[in-house]
Amino acid sequence: MQEALKLEERLIKAMIRSDCETLNALIADSLIFINHVGQQVTKTEDLAMHASGQIHIEAVTRESFDACEYSGCLVVNTCLSVIGSYAGQRANGRFHYLRTWAMTGTGWQVVGVKSSAA
Repeated sequence: MQEALKLEERLIKAMIRSDCETLNALIADSLIFINHVGQQVTKTEDLAMHASGQIHIEAVTRESFDACEYSGCLVVNTCLSVIGSYAGQRANGRFHYLRTWAMTGTGWQVVGVKSSAA
């Protein structure tokens, strides 16, 4: 569980800073991401939104965290309170994330995410 928490913290810090280099390393090219409104977002689209400033995350507070580890795989269930904006509009809220990390040739990477409004 400690490994999963460290990875999640690294991911969140990169999201807050819109650190596309770190996000690129932590997110698999084959990412399957369904956002809180049911849209599928690719890794390329996600990184582009961070790079352009379309997504701006000011703060994240973790409300809950649970993780299971399997051989080469981590499954994380977490609830986050997010303060930020999307396309210039406030987008504050509480969101549940079910995130799957896999050990790839380059290390741990997010391969799947499903988010929903909490």
